[in-house]
Amino acid sequence: MKKIFRGAVTIFFAFFLSGCLQVETNVFVNKDGSGILEETVLFKDEVIDMMKQFVMAIDTSQTQEFNLFKEEEWISKASKYGEGVSYISSEKLKSDGFEGVKVRYAFKDITKLKLNLVSDEAVPSLGEEESEKNESELLKFVIEKSQTLTNLKVFLPSMKNDSDEVTNQEVNDSTFNDEFEKAKEMFADMKLIVKVIPSEKIKQTDADFIEGNQITLIEMNMNSILEKPELFKELSGNKVKSLDEFRKLVNNLEGFKVESKNEILITF
Repeated sequence: MKKIFRGAVTIFFAFFLSGCLQVETNVFVNKDGSGILEETVLFKDEVIDMMKQFVMAIDTSQTQEFNLFKEEEWISKASKYGEGVSYISSEKLKSDGFEGVKVRYAFKDITKLKLNLVSDEAVPSLGEEESEKNESELLKFVIEKSQTLTNLKVFLPSMKNDSDEVTNQEVNDSTFNDEFEKAKEMFADMKLIVKVIPSEKIKQTDADFIEGNQITLIEMNMNSILEKPELFKELSGNKVKSLDEFRKLVNNLEGFKVESKNEILITF
């Protein structure tokens, strides 16, 4: 399995490389800057079944039941989220045709948290070596505390990819319709959500998307893309090379929320 998201050029379609899934990341933050990082990843049942069949086919000596969600993997990943991050728990989930896991980590200082805007840490690696995190893909948190209020600044990454290795790909019009129909069947219901949730009532914020005490930084629903063939073609051609470009492309698209500012302030 390839890792989700390697540069902004694959800002959405890199999910294809990891199968049909849904990922939700919630950052619960306390007034002192400590908190809980909670990541939930769900795969479609048929994808899990395909993985099981594949593993059994390449390793006929395997006698133990295939387990994609191993606690030891989540424990080992804690340090990759930054200094002072520790594993708390993991809970297997199964409902509505999906199977997955919810993993919780504790962090002591949100300013030391290393978290991708399009997060892939909760996705099982299947033994693939973890690569170093790219600073251009990481959220940045700055906190200022007083006796009564906490000001949390959240900086969204640029997601810029100027690498010569990434070039625009021309979509073959003669085969596009067939490929699009396959994509609609395979990638329906794929989602990604990243939220920041303060422990106390939000007093003030300039964030675009706030509901109750939850602030959504990004939300992507694949079904909206699958209803628009031309947009699907645009994204699949490796033409989107930054978060700003992605914002413009999905602006006002139902099922998508992308914070419009590169820096937001949350006072609580």
